[in-house]
Amino acid sequence: MFDFLRTVSEQLKNKLETLSASLLDDAALSRLHEFQAEVRSAQGVYMLIYDGQPRYIGKANNVKDRLAQHLTKLRGRRHIDLDKLAYKVLILDHSMSTAANEDILIGLFKAQYSDMWNGAGFGPKDPGKERDTTKPGKFDQQHPIIDDYPVAIDLDLEGGIQLGSLLARMKLQLPYVFRYDVPTSVQQSTIHLQSVNHVAHDLLQAIVTHLGDGWRGAVISYGMVLYKTGKSYPYGIEIDPLLD
Repeated sequence: MFDFLRTVSEQLKNKLETLSASLLDDAALSRLHEFQAEVRSAQGVYMLIYDGQPRYIGKANNVKDRLAQHLTKLRGRRHIDLDKLAYKVLILDHSMSTAANEDILIGLFKAQYSDMWNGAGFGPKDPGKERDTTKPGKFDQQHPIIDDYPVAIDLDLEGGIQLGSLLARMKLQLPYVFRYDVPTSVQQSTIHLQSVNHVAHDLLQAIVTHLGDGWRGAVISYGMVLYKTGKSYPYGIEIDPLLD
């Protein structure tokens, strides 16, 4: 029996290990984008390396975009030194992309390297509401979000800003999940932030207090959420309205 997929995966692993690692930053992503355009292919397999050790193996239809997602996420995590973050990439043609089996490739690396982020809660997408109240994975426990991440906002002369504009700016700027459900009519209100630090946690507290009874925010393992709810977050930090 000839195990085609495993044989190809072993060859990909060997090739990735022989490549030199490059620092993962915005300049590297720009160069990778140019290379993808030059070879007319964006799909491939990649390796994230942290502190000299392989930490994550992935496959993507556009490797540059996926690495950009990972870089954004890691910028919002504690205990991550971005100067120690590197990557390797193999761009694949269409036939090889089909043959590259991500699960087998991950298994080969995890058998050799015990501290991989694959299967430890590291991933590029919002895990969804069902994960809001579950115990964080190993990655989230080791690298919680930076809840005092700065947010750039412009206030009017009276120190106010439209709530909808504030929510949108936080969602755009925060390098982690910020999920909320606030009626459009309520978003038209003005929130005053004269004495509030322009960092994520303090802004979320101000928003919850502005919205009032029944509203709750929470800092959870992979981001922040804001809902009108009585739901508890046993593995997060709950934020309720402050009393006058």
